[in-house]
Formats: sequence, C-alpha cells, structure tokens
Amino acid sequence: MTDYPPDLALVRRWFDAIDAREGIGKDLYQAVSQLVPSVSVELLIKSTDRKSTLLIWRADEYYGPGWHVPGGVVRFKEPLQKRVYKVAKNELNCDLASVNGPVGFHEIFNEDRDIRGHFLAFVFEVTLAHQPEKSRRAGDEPRDGMWRWFDRCPDDLIPNQRQLRAYF
Repeated sequence: MTDYPPDLALVRRWFDAIDAREGIGKDLYQAVSQLVPSVSVELLIKSTDRKSTLLIWRADEYYGPGWHVPGGVVRFKEPLQKRVYKVAKNELNCDLASVNGPVGFHEIFNEDRDIRGHFLAFVFEVTLAHQPEKSRRAGDEPRDGMWRWFDRCPDDLIPNQRQLRAYF
C-alpha cells in the first residue's frame, strides 16, 4: 500500500469504498467536476426518415429551461456505446435500433460556474427501436423530461449545446 499524506489518505479511503463503475453520487461528482472535465455522450435521435430530431425539455438548476439533446456522463471504465444505450433508456425508456458514431466531438464550457462547467462530448446519431411514451410528449408548455420531434433546431436549445445546431 502506498503511503499518502494524512488528508490524502482520508480521501483514498473514501474512494476505495466506491465502485466508480456504478457512478459516484451527485455530491462527489460535483466536487470532481470542479477539478477535471467530464466525458459525456450526446444522442442525436433521428426519426426513421432522418428528417426530424428528438429533443427533451430540461428545466434544472444547471441548464434549463430549454430543449436539449439527451446525453450523459460516461462512468469509470464504461465504453462510450454502453453509455449511449443507457442514456436512451434513462431519459426516454427506449431501446435503440441503430447507433452511428461517434459522428462528432466538441467541448462544452460554462463560463458562469465551475461545477459541471467543462465537458468533452462525443456525439452519436441514433434511431429508436420504438416511440417514447406518448404521455411524455410535450405540448405547448413543456415540462422537465418531456420530448418532442423537431424539423429544425429550436431557438430555445439550451445555450451549452449551441454547437450541436450544425447537426440538425
């Protein structure tokens, strides 16, 4: 065992109790995100005719309100494609029919905060195996987690994903 300074030894014991492949929890992730960039995947969910893109309404303390391309942070030792499938399941409760990519890469910076303020994002084009739940389809006043198909990029795409306009 390596000898660490006392304060680092405490942190090491904390880390040793966590299986980071299962996620590290919100508090620890937020602390780590202030120190290093997060690696993420973003899903450009295309309709079967490839003319529309599915977006999800997001209204949270970090990004919302606005439409966003579904995505998620890659876990320790998790292949990118595995996270792609998990994002589709977690955000839409859907399986994927096809995955293409990564088709792009970009960095996301949020100049207004350090927590969750820097991402290295891999972009994948995907199609769904089935439509998402109709009860979560957004109407005129979308709520957090609701979805909608778009033929063009909406004006109220969350600011941190503006680079993705080129994919619509």
